[in-house]
Amino acid sequence: MDVNNEYFVRWLEEELSDVEDTLDESCSDVEPEDLEVPVILEDCESDDCLQVSSSDEQSADGQPEGGLSTQRFSVSRMSVEEFSSEDEVPLSQLQTRNRNYFGKNRFRWSSVPIASRTRTQRHNIVSQAQGLQSAYHHVLNDSTTPLDLWSLLFTDEMLENIVIHTNDKIRQLRPKYKKQGCVHDVDLIELKAFIGFVFYTAIFKENREHYTSWYSSDGSGREIYRCILSKNRFEILMKAIRFDDAETRAQRRETDISAPIAELFSSFIQNCQKVYSIGTCVCIDEMLVAFRGRCRFRMFMPKKPAKYGLKIMCLTDARNGYLLNTYLYLGKDSDGINLTPEQTRFSKPTQAVLRLISPIEGSNRNVTADNWFCSVELVDVLKDKKLSLVGTLKKNKKEIPPEFKPNRRREIGTSLFGFTKNITLTSFVPKKNSAVVLISSMHHTANVDDNTKKPEIILYYNNTKIGVDLLNQRCSNYTTARRTQRWPLCIFYRLLDISASDTYVMSLQNQAQKTGSRFKFIKQLAEELTRPHMKRRENNEHTPRDIKTSIRQILKIADELPTVSGADYLETPFPRGNLSMRNTESSWSSSPMDIRKPRGVTMREQKVGDDEDLERDHELYRPPDLTHANNALIEAYNRLAQTFIGGLISDTRDHGSLQSDIINLLEENCSVDRKKTEKHPCLYTLTHVGVDNVGTSQLPPAQRLAPSAPPAS
Repeated sequence: MDVNNEYFVRWLEEELSDVEDTLDESCSDVEPEDLEVPVILEDCESDDCLQVSSSDEQSADGQPEGGLSTQRFSVSRMSVEEFSSEDEVPLSQLQTRNRNYFGKNRFRWSSVPIASRTRTQRHNIVSQAQGLQSAYHHVLNDSTTPLDLWSLLFTDEMLENIVIHTNDKIRQLRPKYKKQGCVHDVDLIELKAFIGFVFYTAIFKENREHYTSWYSSDGSGREIYRCILSKNRFEILMKAIRFDDAETRAQRRETDISAPIAELFSSFIQNCQKVYSIGTCVCIDEMLVAFRGRCRFRMFMPKKPAKYGLKIMCLTDARNGYLLNTYLYLGKDSDGINLTPEQTRFSKPTQAVLRLISPIEGSNRNVTADNWFCSVELVDVLKDKKLSLVGTLKKNKKEIPPEFKPNRRREIGTSLFGFTKNITLTSFVPKKNSAVVLISSMHHTANVDDNTKKPEIILYYNNTKIGVDLLNQRCSNYTTARRTQRWPLCIFYRLLDISASDTYVMSLQNQAQKTGSRFKFIKQLAEELTRPHMKRRENNEHTPRDIKTSIRQILKIADELPTVSGADYLETPFPRGNLSMRNTESSWSSSPMDIRKPRGVTMREQKVGDDEDLERDHELYRPPDLTHANNALIEAYNRLAQTFIGGLISDTRDHGSLQSDIINLLEENCSVDRKKTEKHPCLYTLTHVGVDNVGTSQLPPAQRLAPSAPPAS
């Protein structure tokens, strides 16, 4: 066979394949070998034209069967009209026959869609329902709280591991601190309080502020932070929190450079996959976590807002942004981790997709991705995994025909379509000298929207490409991230943000409750995380009184009613200001009285016996302002104050100088030198009781004594 015949045979094979692709159901019973394809050669040097039959049967004049080399070539002179009428093929069909487009690598696309024999393609049927997995349906009810859902992703087992490794670091830091009160070990309750603390900073958008400003007492601070953790304790936890065993870290880093966070990261992703089932379409994209510290796999992406950070590859639900699978990009060749040797032969974008789609293989879902991931190679790979693909293509792909690329001659709003058996290629012109090229293995028609004039593929891509962007937006709006030079802590903050987003998505499924805004949802989550620790601080005797008062207000704890009697230690109200004493006979041993306890005020009340008792240390605090207290409270205070002063005068009868000093104090309106009161704490009590205009005339007659002469100057 000479060169011309070889070219002719190749051209004939392409024509035969075109006819085979365009067969419809009406001619499905006819075998392709029985079809005769009329071909007219324009450059025919002889007087006759060449007609070729592709039949393998024996010819009429007795020639044997065979391939193209044995096919009969009959030559006859006829016009185009006669040729068409003899073969009973309308001339219009010959003129409008299927057109093919070819890419640079001779990849052929047909302009006519291939007819489907089924109403719905198999890859568009998803049998798995969206929502919580059946094993976790019991969690959703009327009493479900955000903490119940959040605990499905961050389990107590994961948090206990953090507690263990954090305590190891605290023991190393403990010798460096003189005051050991804030360097004690952490437990699960306090760790949850710390996480709730950073969630509060997220919703209040104070995560970038220096933590010392939160504890300011000039009115610019925030009371909730002081009630959860002290300033020094928060600083210790920020320095000490760790997520892996430091002793085995070096060994694990030899095979995995993300070892400091790898265990927590993988456990979190496994819980995300185990708890929730995503919808029919997923989205694959990258996410950049802002970080400018030292890290081997820190990336520079100039088109991202943060520019520098840690790259995370994500697979999310295309409509609600639920994160199903993700991995840290650790540099070159990290996309092929955990893949088979055959899969590592594919391109890097294809390897990244293969690593992400492992939880949804065989589910007939659709994958939406941008032009960095999409290729004809990826379509074929996903087809074997029973998945479809919709995405954009780069203009430099060899499979794209020149007609589909930007061209000034193409009108705005026009579309071109190319079809193969499993793939559809479309090119849309949004503006002059521009073209958007998309590939799809889900769509197999040339449908165009009547209103926007855009192909159906583009509309579907626009609706399903926002999954990762939606997740990234939620994480950015209420982020727990703080400035840090430790990249594992940076990843931990992002995991907290993702957990809040995924938990909110799960709560939307709860029909028994009406889910509000994300702000209220995260705030309720933070309250539930911090409540147990705040209750514990409220019961701690070392917690300052003002902090206890604030905790009671936040937790809405009702004040208790203690009993006042004799020399017991009481929490007794002391109103600020001047209150007159009632002139009634009384003694020290009065009957017990029930007095409502004020917030944050305590007094140690006991009998005054000898000098040794007078020199005991007393912790006395200035009383709060009770101007608006009810009359019953004021009367109770007056009775207690009178009983105290009367008993004091009576029991100091044998101490003339001391009794004289007390009388002088009462006569001089209770203004006494601070040094003198420090020697006798009971006198210090009288100076702060707030008693005014009280003289010896108001004391019982048996207790009236003349004051001693003042000492010589």
